[in-house]
Amino acid sequence: MATKFSLTAYCPFGLGEIEVDIVYTYTPGRPARGPSYASGGEPADPPEVEFVSATLPKDKLGDHHQLMLNEWAEEWLADEGFDDAVDNAEEA
Repeated sequence: MATKFSLTAYCPFGLGEIEVDIVYTYTPGRPARGPSYASGGEPADPPEVEFVSATLPKDKLGDHHQLMLNEWAEEWLADEGFDDAVDNAEEA
């Protein structure tokens, strides 16, 4: 069952970075199951993280810039932010 969580990430912008609040859903993984009399075993299922939304805590963006922020946040969650999102969800 997927559960919603949020975390803060920092998007590179110019020579600095901007704070971004990201909302995502988390579905825990499942460990591998060894073979039994009834089954040959099942491989592990990794945890899943799915992007929901991204906002700037101090500003509202126009549609074009919001689309760009959403694209960045979705890519960040799928790559370098994946472990942070999983850790955040599992510690809650």
